[in-house]
Amino acid sequence: MTATTPQPSATELWEIINREITGIQLLWEAVDGLYFQPQGKGLATLGQDAPLFFRLMQTAFIESLLMRVSRLMDPANSGRREGERPNLSLKRLVEKDSRICLDEKAIRAIWDGSGLKTVRDKYLSHNDLNRALKEAHTLNIPLETADIEAMQALASGLRELRRSVNHKLTGTAYLDERLDVQVQHELRVLSKSLLGGEQFFTLLPDHEFLQRAWQEAGHE
Repeated sequence: MTATTPQPSATELWEIINREITGIQLLWEAVDGLYFQPQGKGLATLGQDAPLFFRLMQTAFIESLLMRVSRLMDPANSGRREGERPNLSLKRLVEKDSRICLDEKAIRAIWDGSGLKTVRDKYLSHNDLNRALKEAHTLNIPLETADIEAMQALASGLRELRRSVNHKLTGTAYLDERLDVQVQHELRVLSKSLLGGEQFFTLLPDHEFLQRAWQEAGHE
């Protein structure tokens, strides 16, 4: 007889999903701060001086963010036979504890009301040969303003879901570490660093002490 893998309890499953939600929150703050909010002068300079790299970062962030969110929206099981492959998803958590059914429905309503699933299925889930033959190849996922707004709503919705579900499953309030604040801070530091570098190279030709510092750092 083949031994079956023990299935995690609702609380154990929630611990893993909670970490997934944290990853989504951090990715959203990075994307939002880099591309959708007014940028500091240093970040704007990065977009001007290294436009291809800047857009490649955006593509990587967006793809990861969209795939992570969409995985949470997967059914409880996948495969040809029901229950063949269990998924780490909110639906599976509902199966473990029905008390979070309304929380799951609220976040799913945002997902279902957006076009993000269509974008995921069309551009990320598989390489559709017919589409590739008909459309010009691009590295960027085509996103509309409504798609970005839906991502923001999902990030906010998942934060609220985490607070509600954590209380229901553990009986305690969720202490939000607000790691997104750290991301925001680091983006400001990055912007200032880039701006400082730009000013350094602007002043370098006319200041001997800067030239000496540059040489002492091992540069010619």
